[in-house]
Amino acid sequence: MKVVPMPASELSLQDVADELGVHYMTAYRYVRLGMLDAVKRGRSWVVTREDLDAFIQRSSEDAGGETERGSVAWDERLVHRMLAADDAGAWKVVEAALASGMTPPELYLDVITPAMRTVGDRWADGTIDIAAEHAASQIARRLVARLAPRMTSRGARRGTIVMGSTATEMHDLAISIVADLFRSLHFDVIDLGGNLPPESFASAVEKANDVVAIGIGITAPGQESEVGRTIEALRNVSDAPILVGGTGIEQNVALALGADATATTGQEAIEAIERLTTSSPAGSG
Repeated sequence: MKVVPMPASELSLQDVADELGVHYMTAYRYVRLGMLDAVKRGRSWVVTREDLDAFIQRSSEDAGGETERGSVAWDERLVHRMLAADDAGAWKVVEAALASGMTPPELYLDVITPAMRTVGDRWADGTIDIAAEHAASQIARRLVARLAPRMTSRGARRGTIVMGSTATEMHDLAISIVADLFRSLHFDVIDLGGNLPPESFASAVEKANDVVAIGIGITAPGQESEVGRTIEALRNVSDAPILVGGTGIEQNVALALGADATATTGQEAIEAIERLTTSSPAGSG
């Protein structure tokens, strides 16, 4: 059997361990925790010389700080594992972040969302192809599904928020993330996802109990007319304030279409929903 030599620019994990002066399993741990970028070649992990040099540089600048929550770029670690299509490694990064003291809402806001944004930017600038972007997005979806049960906090309930989107919105992961963030604030949340006809959205709101706010998530541009149709349908069945969030629509446009508040980030959505539910009485339902 002919053995194909590894390119000079790529190192095996044993090569990495030897150069770092650590055990092989330590080098493996660096990879699975997203500290050291690596890709699979057959059944083995390989590391480029560039990525190893970057790891050594980071380690020298932050010696001894890897267990301190504030000193770790958890989102970068997660991006490494997502782009390697490494489900298990991505979850190990999440577990390590939680063990460092990060709460699940902080993990959503400061790790998963920035990681998803980085992946999207790399796809947009051509650094990665659409298959890599899709694989990374699926990992993010599975991470959110595993974390979701930890987002519902105990305490008196503050009413129901119904989340959804337009009939032309095909992406719903961001909606699920914001829905979970609202659950962490003691709201009951009905998450209807994307690709939702206005009449169906309105019907769900009309049937729900104690609706205190409605959220519409928009990630893709060019949906202004559908946003307007959706808001109109919701106004016909409920007086609850409407929050339009996401990067797919300008905030001034959303307000002109009838939204009561807008948000671009998860943190802005939290701040907006607190304002809306504090200043407004419960809606119909």
